[in-house]
Amino acid sequence: MRSKLFTLLIISALTLALVAGCGGKQNNPAPNNNQAAAGQQLKVALLLPGPINDMGWNASAYEGLKKVEKDYNAQVAYRENVAQSDMEEAFRAYAMQGYNVVIGHGFQFGDAAKKVAPQFPKVKFVVTSSNIHQDPNLASVNIDNEMQGFLMGAVAGLMTKSGTVAALGGQQIPPIIGSVEGFAKGAKYVNPQVKVVTTYTGSFDDVNKMKETALAIIENQGADVIMANANQAGLGAIQAAQQKKVLAIGSNTDQNAVAPDTVLVSGIKSVPVLVSFVVQKIQDGSFQPQFYNLGVKEKAVFLSPWHGFDSKVPAEVKAKLDQITKDLGDGKIDLSQLSK
Repeated sequence: MRSKLFTLLIISALTLALVAGCGGKQNNPAPNNNQAAAGQQLKVALLLPGPINDMGWNASAYEGLKKVEKDYNAQVAYRENVAQSDMEEAFRAYAMQGYNVVIGHGFQFGDAAKKVAPQFPKVKFVVTSSNIHQDPNLASVNIDNEMQGFLMGAVAGLMTKSGTVAALGGQQIPPIIGSVEGFAKGAKYVNPQVKVVTTYTGSFDDVNKMKETALAIIENQGADVIMANANQAGLGAIQAAQQKKVLAIGSNTDQNAVAPDTVLVSGIKSVPVLVSFVVQKIQDGSFQPQFYNLGVKEKAVFLSPWHGFDSKVPAEVKAKLDQITKDLGDGKIDLSQLSK
């Protein structure tokens, strides 16, 4: 009897061990640092240098955040108008709240991200419009500013009647410089005789200063196609074009609604594509601390619809722009080899 009881106890112990072993493998998978923990909602935070209602750079990033919220069932948060002196604190605050990824929207967030990222190795930090990266958890993702400018400049070069076009920038920082210089290259690529006027106002929020600058260029130099890449301040150039009855090219987002009879087309930098690109990398475990550059090929750069100008733009102009877009995507146009 005692022997039989002993045998039953041994069998019961072995059975429990096997069950526990199988259960352990199922319920405690090895963690993947590139993804939110299994069963946990992905948390994505966005830091913005300006307001979400600027109809430009910041608005498009906010749109991207909302798209991630919908597409990935993510918990999202954002903070707008983050001053440079507050960037480290803003990164740190979201990391401490358990966000899986914190995105600083603009190259100016780079230094702060590099300081904070090592303190939170399980959090993914991303800076846009930059090429910085740092092991093990800091990456940057950029939309090709020069390529965006090139498309807008090609439109201007093909549509000008006066032979003079203009590209205005806000602050003279790398993303804006790239767009303005790309504009000049695009205009001259399609129209070698075109005169391209370029200048910077030094501000992303002074709408009146941008308007006065654009008015002066239209009145004194005869520009009949104007593009401004200056976040909220860029709206001033559209107002000037509207006042003087010349054409404007929107930048970053589709700005036709601002002035439907003035904004011919917009050069889109799809920040929603950029934000989704980053989140997908984290979700599928392929995120690396490196520099990612997105352009026409990734559908991050393109021209908006023509809206009310559709019937007014010659078919040959549309065909030429379609070919240029295709050639950019195929790598047949090397912008680094073109003069501005």
